[in-house]
Amino acid sequence: MKQVEQEAFLDAYGSNVASLPREIVADFVRRYESGEDIDYTGDHTSIMDALGIWHDAIKWHLEQLKEGVTA
Repeated sequence: MKQVEQEAFLDAYGSNVASLPREIVADFVRRYESGEDIDYTGDHTSIMDALGIWHDAIKWHLEQLKEGVTA
């Protein structure tokens, strides 16, 4: 994820989950996206869940664009 996408994710997480402070989520996402092997148990599970949904939604949207489907 580029920085601009990470910021968009942080905004979405803050608006929809917000179980952790933004700075903790930002640090986790930065480390995860850099390839660091992170133990994501406990509080960090919500970040991983949200990242999974985020990536699947982007994949779906790109597939729709590729197929020429418009909303």
